[in-house]
Amino acid sequence: MLTLLAVVLLTALIAPVPLFGLGIIRWRGGERWFPGLLFSAGVSVVVHAVGLFWFVIPADFAKGCGSEAVRWPRNADWFEQKVFPLTATCHWNGGRTYDFVPAFVNPVVYACIAITLICAVMVIRDRHSNGRTS
Repeated sequence: MLTLLAVVLLTALIAPVPLFGLGIIRWRGGERWFPGLLFSAGVSVVVHAVGLFWFVIPADFAKGCGSEAVRWPRNADWFEQKVFPLTATCHWNGGRTYDFVPAFVNPVVYACIAITLICAVMVIRDRHSNGRTS
C-alpha cells in the first residue's frame, strides 16, 4: 500500500514538470495565454497533491481527534473526508472541529482553476480570431 501511495505521489508531483517546460518554451516563443494555462494547471495539481499526501493521508487522527487509535477518530462524533474540495475534519457535537488541511490549500487550488479557465478562454478566443483573419 505504501508503495502505491509513493508511486501516485511521485506521478502527481512529476506530471506538472512537462507542463512547466512546455509553458516556458511557449512563453519564450511569444505566447502569453497558453503558458499561463499550463502554469496554473500545473500549480493546482502540485498544491492539491501536496495537500493530500502531506497533510491528509498521514494525518495523525489520534492526536487531532483525541482518539487512541491511529486509523479512526473514536472520540470525535463524526469525521469528514473528501478529495475535492480537500477536507479532513474531525467534528464534535459541542461544535469543536479540527481540520487537518491547511487553510491555504483549497483557495490556491480554486484560484488556479479559475486562472486556467480564463487562460483557456483567451487561448480559444485568440486562435479563433487568428483563424478568421488568415
